[in-house]
Amino acid sequence: MENPYVIVILSSLLIVFSYLFTQISKWTKIPSVIFLIGTGVAIQFLLKSVGVNIPDLSQYLSLLGVVGLMMIVLEGALDIKLHRNKIRTILAAFATSVLILGITNSLISGIIFFFLEVDFIDAFLYAIPLSVVSSAIVIPSVHTLIPAKKEFMILEATLSDIFGIMLFAFWIKEPQSGQSYFEAISWNIVISVGVSILMSYILVYVFHKIKTEIKFFLFLSILALLYSVGEYFHYSALLIILIFGLVLNNTHAFFRWKLKGFVNHEKVKEVRQEFVIITNETSFLIRTFFFVVFGLTMNLKGLFHYEAIVISALIMGVIFFTRALNLKVFLKSTIFPQMLIAPRGLVTILLFNKIVEHYDVVPFDEAILAWVIIGTNLVMMLGLIFSGSTEDDILRINVGDASSTELDHKFYVDIDENEDA
Repeated sequence: MENPYVIVILSSLLIVFSYLFTQISKWTKIPSVIFLIGTGVAIQFLLKSVGVNIPDLSQYLSLLGVVGLMMIVLEGALDIKLHRNKIRTILAAFATSVLILGITNSLISGIIFFFLEVDFIDAFLYAIPLSVVSSAIVIPSVHTLIPAKKEFMILEATLSDIFGIMLFAFWIKEPQSGQSYFEAISWNIVISVGVSILMSYILVYVFHKIKTEIKFFLFLSILALLYSVGEYFHYSALLIILIFGLVLNNTHAFFRWKLKGFVNHEKVKEVRQEFVIITNETSFLIRTFFFVVFGLTMNLKGLFHYEAIVISALIMGVIFFTRALNLKVFLKSTIFPQMLIAPRGLVTILLFNKIVEHYDVVPFDEAILAWVIIGTNLVMMLGLIFSGSTEDDILRINVGDASSTELDHKFYVDIDENEDA
């Protein structure tokens, strides 16, 4: 395995197989992540059967998770159009992500506290990774849904990632002397949002002014630098990735009035199209290696223990019951298939590994983590297979029956008319 050509051959084969899995996923609606994790597990069995020792890949898994999270949130942000006709959808996605995260986390904490006999404070921390919807899986999986539901699911999953990571960072960070947790959280949010908006405007302006051919990976590096610095100091740096993508994808909305002259919208549109291609390709690459490595390093010994299966089933019951309740009672929305689209994946694994690093202890049986990830993805698969995808099946929280194309056209026409007036 030390031969570089062998590594290149195996890596290339993984990418080819991942592409095939993506195409199969489009036909069958089976999430490609199932195939990728299964490939990792198969490689693990193969290596063990021939007596090859699997090296410790946990540090690489964390690195892939951090880079993948950035790229996937950026990919989702570049797929979201903002205008006033979608305010209700945006607010609904915001409310859904917050409510479901809070309620799900509290209920899962109770399950962990009761069955695993740990302190409730620790149980709450352990429950955070299991409470976050994985945008890494949602974004490439909801392409068959109608535009209204697709945009809602992408936005909700992205916000769930961000709020879940924020909650995790707040929970493990001690507030400064003389500062309450509420004050620490409030200042964190204010600083994170303020810096994210300011830097996003600056980056988009500079980005479309650069004339050299080498610029996309330069800006990805700058985003990675800002994100890593923010995370190092426990700020919600993922917001800068989300806001940058939204500003780049919606310059007509953000650069208005006196700011209109600062950007050339047609040039930004060309730049955005190239940026989308690179972001999608990079997300695909990172996602491939992350889930294969996860399957390769998964502890399979306790996978069929009775307790692990029961606890996993209870956790999944909480996940889907909470989603159904929130969508039906609070948002008064259609609940199918949205209630079934709640996969756990990249962020769940990433935060779980951070707990291991932070406390130097595995918080609970890894089989629970594996069953919840696999189970929620299988349920999402069933939801997508049996869901309708006609324009009559609208998301009630969205506006009217207009299509996304009609809304986008009306939005830009309104902006141009207002700016010319």
